[in-house]
Amino acid sequence: MACSWTFLWLLWIAMVAVLLFFLRGPLKISESLESATSYFNNLTPKFYVALTGTSSLVSGIILIFEWWYFKNNAGVEQGEDEGSDNEESIDNPKTVPECKVWRNPMALFRAAEYNRFRKETNSEPLTYYDMNLSAQDHQSLFMCDEDQGRAEYEIMQVAWRERESEQRIQTARTALAINSECASALVLLAEEDTETVAQAENVLRRALRAIENTLSTYSNNQIASYGQNGDTVRKRDLTIQTYIKRRLAMCARKQGRLREAIKGFRDLSREQSLSTLLSVQDNLIEACLEVQAYADVQNLLVRYDGYGTSCSYDQREPRSAAMSYTSALLKVRAVAENFRCPSESSVRRGLSSAEQTAIEALTRAMEFNPHVPPYLLEIRAMIMPPEHFLKRGDSEALAYAFFHIQHWKRIDGALQLLSIVWKDFVPKVNKDTHAFSSQLESADKELLPAWHEQSAFPQTESTLGMLIQTFACLAICILAVLSQQVPSSYGEMLRQIVTSGVQMYENSMNTFSQWAPNNIIPYLASKPVSVPEI
Repeated sequence: MACSWTFLWLLWIAMVAVLLFFLRGPLKISESLESATSYFNNLTPKFYVALTGTSSLVSGIILIFEWWYFKNNAGVEQGEDEGSDNEESIDNPKTVPECKVWRNPMALFRAAEYNRFRKETNSEPLTYYDMNLSAQDHQSLFMCDEDQGRAEYEIMQVAWRERESEQRIQTARTALAINSECASALVLLAEEDTETVAQAENVLRRALRAIENTLSTYSNNQIASYGQNGDTVRKRDLTIQTYIKRRLAMCARKQGRLREAIKGFRDLSREQSLSTLLSVQDNLIEACLEVQAYADVQNLLVRYDGYGTSCSYDQREPRSAAMSYTSALLKVRAVAENFRCPSESSVRRGLSSAEQTAIEALTRAMEFNPHVPPYLLEIRAMIMPPEHFLKRGDSEALAYAFFHIQHWKRIDGALQLLSIVWKDFVPKVNKDTHAFSSQLESADKELLPAWHEQSAFPQTESTLGMLIQTFACLAICILAVLSQQVPSSYGEMLRQIVTSGVQMYENSMNTFSQWAPNNIIPYLASKPVSVPEI
């Protein structure tokens, strides 16, 4: 791509050179060069004095703009330049992350929730790409190489690959007919063949009993029957058990049994490897927010994201939108009720340190994922979250806002403060503060349904446009002062400018007519005439 652009630039320069060569006569290039040479030779010292003064004025304007820029971006520059003792553990915020797809730990049940939405609205809530990723996840979690020769598990390998839901359900029932204790088949039926969350919970409890019975047999040396890789089978079954327990805790959360849900998530979080794989901490944080256990939420953020520690947490990138916006919510909660911020949030005089900290936390969360505030403020329409998301994308914003919007509404003044900071953030947003992948928006389209209007990164005014507006305002101010102080001279000068512009236009048209044919405009405007064959 770079070579093609280089070739195009070279071709454009060559064409301009050839054009100037052929137009050297009509344009009187040689005479212009001679007149310019004589002009520069006859310059007086006054010209150089004026040139020096103009250069000093331009340098002063540039210095003012540089001072203004660094004043408004001092925090970002300091965060990049300052070092720390644990710099190796801090991710570089300028590194563009790859478009890695992450499993949504708060994913809904397909039959009990997604299918109900599809029946009510006649719209598909999930894309085939999203469901295909879920099928791959289930195969990696519930299958292993030692399943060869076991008919029920070989059938389930086919079931996870089926594209249509009815075929998957029928294949899972076939596996259950062979082995009524096939836990992976029961998981598939709980996800896709139940009408309510309560029914899904009953099937999952049956699957949990089946997998616990399977795990209890390992104490009787049944692993040896699977060969030397029996540990792989046991690890697979432990993963299935953890997955079922997490979905059961989610069922308790959905049915209002919050204490039971929190206990289930806490028990799972003690197993570091499996809980990290399934992102159980996100479920636990959301459940603690629902019971307003904010102290427990803060402890969880310290454990999983380093929130509130004395290390350089503010310098590294957050792990997810859930972590960054939850930490901002805890800081906003302390100041939301008595927040004394005017409509223009850029004016921050009189703010306490806690209020400054809350605003900085919100700004930092918006820099990580700027798609979340429009959903929390209900500026954009909410849809059901996908089963997978891309960090810092619209899919992650939906996955967070769908479950956490009620926590923001519960705190008086939180959404008002978020709205104020969001209005101040959009004009100043810088896409390079945290580098965004250029493929993020296109990859998000594969995860979100086609009927959803995808959120785009907030657009800001370009630097060139701002400079043009600034100089235009300065020119208008100068003209207004001149018209007020010397109206007669100003009118004469304005007439001269207009006359010079008209003459320049006429000269350019005359020069163009000298080398262009007289009938070029009718020739370009006429349609081609087809010559009949003889």
